[in-house]
Amino acid sequence: MKKRIVVIAIAVVISLIIGVVVVFLKNKNNPPLLTVNFIDLDKVEKISKFRSCQGHTVVPQDGSESARNMKHYVLLKPEYLDKQKIGILSPLDGFVQGTMSNPEKGLEGEIWIGQEGTPWAVSFEHIELVRNFERGDKVRAGELIGYVPGKGVDVVYAIGGDGVKIMDGYASPFAALDSVFNHMSEEVFAIYQKKGIKSKDDLIYSREYRDQNACQYRKNDNAGGLNDLNSPQDWVKFD
Repeated sequence: MKKRIVVIAIAVVISLIIGVVVVFLKNKNNPPLLTVNFIDLDKVEKISKFRSCQGHTVVPQDGSESARNMKHYVLLKPEYLDKQKIGILSPLDGFVQGTMSNPEKGLEGEIWIGQEGTPWAVSFEHIELVRNFERGDKVRAGELIGYVPGKGVDVVYAIGGDGVKIMDGYASPFAALDSVFNHMSEEVFAIYQKKGIKSKDDLIYSREYRDQNACQYRKNDNAGGLNDLNSPQDWVKFD
């Protein structure tokens, strides 16, 4: 009888573990869909490609990818630089996972927006937030969340990691990263197609391509610095 109870108990524990794993995998494979474009494209000059060699290293903590930038830089047209406030909109219904600001290190403001039931979230960095958002605050798709205070904004689509891990000189807080363009609704991506984008591949380097065409680090840069901002092949320009 005792042996049978032990066997049953072990089976229950295993079932619970499997259930947790299944739920985690389901949630990980259930990233939120972006239903509103986050910026007025008429005011955007260019966007860096996912896995570009721009800025600094942005990679996941597991070391599966290295020496590349797995986010997008969105730069404004010159006529809009510092002249008027260009709004940033929440691209989805969700809640605020967190915010931060570190002006001493050039980070005006940053906000993370996610949804229940998934670890994936979208982040906008180097923005001026419209108010002091609290963790858990609800936001609606299309809601104004901030302004571009300078030449552009950084856009990240990721799963947060367990703390921070130094990767190629860069402090990575990400467990996984993907391009926001892989998670836009057809209606939202159609806005980019009207600007001449034929497919999402136009905005994304494949992992295989980047593995075979490694980014080069800037000389004497110990913080994961990559190529300069003038490499045209890393950018998609808009009229």
